[in-house]
Amino acid sequence: MKIGRLLILVLWYMAMSCATQTTPMGGPKDTIPPTVVQYRPKENQTNFKGKEITAEFSEAVQLNNPKEQIIIIPSVGKKTEFKLRGNTLVITPELPLRDSTTYNISFREGVKDLTEGNLAIATIGRDTVPLHLAFSTGPIIDTLMISGQINGGLTDVIPEDITVALYQSDTFDIFKHTPDFFTKSTKDGKFSITNLKAGKYRLYAFADKNKNLKAETRSEKFGFLADTIRLDSMVRNLKISVVNIDTRLPGLTSVRNPSNVNTIRFNKSLTEYQLTARKKVQSHFSNNQTEIIAYFPDSLIQINPDSTALFAGIDSLQVHIKGIDSTQQIVDTLVYIRRNEREKIEETFTVTASESSYNIDNGLLELSMTFNKPIKFLNPDSVYLDYDTATRIPIKLKHIKFDTAFNKISVRETVPIDSLPIGPKITFAKGYLISIDNDTSKVMTSSMKLIDTPTTAVLIVEVQTKEPHFIIQLVSGSKVVQQAVDQKKITFKYLNPESLKVRAIIDTNGNGKWDTAIYPQNREPEKVVYFLNTNKKAETPLRQNWEVGPLIFRF
Repeated sequence: MKIGRLLILVLWYMAMSCATQTTPMGGPKDTIPPTVVQYRPKENQTNFKGKEITAEFSEAVQLNNPKEQIIIIPSVGKKTEFKLRGNTLVITPELPLRDSTTYNISFREGVKDLTEGNLAIATIGRDTVPLHLAFSTGPIIDTLMISGQINGGLTDVIPEDITVALYQSDTFDIFKHTPDFFTKSTKDGKFSITNLKAGKYRLYAFADKNKNLKAETRSEKFGFLADTIRLDSMVRNLKISVVNIDTRLPGLTSVRNPSNVNTIRFNKSLTEYQLTARKKVQSHFSNNQTEIIAYFPDSLIQINPDSTALFAGIDSLQVHIKGIDSTQQIVDTLVYIRRNEREKIEETFTVTASESSYNIDNGLLELSMTFNKPIKFLNPDSVYLDYDTATRIPIKLKHIKFDTAFNKISVRETVPIDSLPIGPKITFAKGYLISIDNDTSKVMTSSMKLIDTPTTAVLIVEVQTKEPHFIIQLVSGSKVVQQAVDQKKITFKYLNPESLKVRAIIDTNGNGKWDTAIYPQNREPEKVVYFLNTNKKAETPLRQNWEVGPLIFRF
């Protein structure tokens, strides 16, 4: 009895092992991908009335995240089921198939073999193509197509796995409504939506991180085409820039005055603002530009005759703030600022100067400095160029630019090369700046960086374009090294020996800078084109004492 039972258990175990699909061990590597033996419905079949879609393969296969990888348009519901019955994939739509509608299924990387993970393919004659099935529930198969390329705006890094969506309704909202048709971009940014009928479409693209087929204003990048696509023939080579766009309306969130300053906080960064009141109020942006720091005016402070403490003769002041964000949306609000002397926090006055630079070709000396408090007084006689211990030349006031919103001072002074000494420096004497709290700046010096031609490189760029306004930039990482505006023959000199990228900004509005998308105004971001070498790479290597070019840059 015991032997009989043991034999039954062994046979049962062997049967179960044979029934389980596993990856075979050993043997030559499997390089042959699975192919489709037959579809149901057949490719380009019309008048299909079935409730299941099947694809039979030439060998055992496995599914790879089918709900993400297998795209069916128009959508048949998020709860659509994908199951394997032997070598056959069975798709059971959640929603009934629409009447007289062409359906398009892209299998992408959703089906692989069991051994080496080879992607399933289809064969057309001697060619192999990605798996794709089109059929219609009516008498006609729609055959029109839209295709194009995704890019990353200012960066040359191509965003991956971007949802490209088509909407037919004129009243759709990409933040609330799901698209009528959609697809996913490939790793190189390409996309195509096939089997479309003639009509009008709006095209959007977004990084659908939460897989809800809707754009998110804060967490996902997105892009769009401003013009409606009127589809009556194939539309190819569309270019869509996918960038970060915060479409929320800017708004006031809080006003705090825990010390001697007022912090006015907004829900998003502003690019500029105006602050007005019946008394002059000193103010500036905080570091992230979501906050404005406002100082209560000294003219409203009185001395208490019974105490050495200060108190506000008027304890609050109404101020009007009008701010603009990067999408040109406006916040317009009234707030009250106050002075809280009892909790005053003393903040050290700090001034930071950048390294000065000197352009040998035009003699232009440039320097900037930032500080953490508004400036009450600036003494222009206290900044000068040191030639030697006996010679000092003051920097003229007209060459000093004061940016109060960002607490920044820029110096641009022309110094003839024939009078330039070896190792000069700029000196800011003590008391050059007096802060709103009567802090006095310390002595500061900044050595001038003189560029040695034999240790640098030259890059020549020739532009061929019909664009009236453009900006050519040399980029190292995220830093713009040099740029030229509306010049077709450019010689960039004194470049560090490194690899740089050359890009063109199509300056549509001619304001000399790149402008991002403004969704409320249906304005696309200004287009950016990178120069690619013969190997289709954006990097241009430079070496000491090299002259590279001319690079012929066409756009």
